[in-house]
Amino acid sequence: MIPHAFAHNTDFKHVIFSGNVLIIGAGAAGMSAGYLLEQRGIDFTILESSHAYGGRMKRTNTFSDFPIPLGAEWLHVKESILKDIVNDANVKITTQTQGYNYYDRIGYYNSGMLMYTNLGKYADRKFIGSTWFDFFDEYVVSNIHPSIKFNTQIVDVDYRNDKIILTDSDSVRYEADKVLVTVPLKILQDGDVQFIPKLPRAKLEAIDEALVWGGIKVFMEFTEKFYPTELLFTDSETNWGQRLYYDAAYAQNTNSNILGLFAVGEQALQYQAHSGIDLKDYILNELDEIFSGIPSRTFVKHIVQNWSEEPFIRSAYLADVVPSRISSILSTSVEQKIFFAGEAYTQEDDWGGVHNAVRSARDAVHEILL
Repeated sequence: MIPHAFAHNTDFKHVIFSGNVLIIGAGAAGMSAGYLLEQRGIDFTILESSHAYGGRMKRTNTFSDFPIPLGAEWLHVKESILKDIVNDANVKITTQTQGYNYYDRIGYYNSGMLMYTNLGKYADRKFIGSTWFDFFDEYVVSNIHPSIKFNTQIVDVDYRNDKIILTDSDSVRYEADKVLVTVPLKILQDGDVQFIPKLPRAKLEAIDEALVWGGIKVFMEFTEKFYPTELLFTDSETNWGQRLYYDAAYAQNTNSNILGLFAVGEQALQYQAHSGIDLKDYILNELDEIFSGIPSRTFVKHIVQNWSEEPFIRSAYLADVVPSRISSILSTSVEQKIFFAGEAYTQEDDWGGVHNAVRSARDAVHEILL
């Protein structure tokens, strides 16, 4: 893969572009791109299908006394990515994260037996009293919010002429010199956005071939902490999906006992087949078998985020097992008019996270401006 230029293009020197840019989608990539364009004084508008920004960085402040990340949760790379996103040495970043302890307990459940071991070296970090959404809300959104147009679902992108014409679901038209597409890949797979002319054959084939995992997150509060830092199964990581339970209150300033469930791909289907009280009972039955009935006796409440049912997202992210060439093709621009950015559209041998989305946005903006 061609190394991404994220760390080397912060100044965007020799900018020659002076037109306007329309960005489709106000998730991590769309907001990052808009923020960078704002810093360079480039005219842009972000067109967001839903009523809110954030995309898969959704969170709630009402379930517990600390924010619960219903979507993107962990920092998978070094904290320096936060400074890279802000891209301004004069801004003091107060967001705190914490890594895991080598000796944190990990449970492994197999054939009716629960065994424990140490977590060992683990690169992921948790946001403390914050989330990815909160970080963007504080350091990015305040600069670009006036340029976000909500409840605007783009259905057509006509790039036959010098000016690109976008049409939304209410038949309102928008005109741009460049367009950056940051919608979840599942939206393109479902044909929600039509391109005129059609996208190049290689890109269409990559869109069709890409395996996109659906996903669900569930959070449960209990009166006592009976679970380890992570609980794994024989199918916790396969070519078809992933699942695990984890201590969602890890390192937070709280006395609440919050257990999270993360499941994507085929492993998510067993949970997505249930809803409401039925889903709660299904999960408690699974946990009761492992922890001798303690979960049901100590259960307080739960909250569910089924990403496969979000109307303008319908997925978790590009599957980990997808060949790297797929993401590379997905990220390739078309006729220097249509550009792509997001967790699935990367120029690196990595995808599926917020850091990938913002890196891809940086790469796309660099290409737009030069």
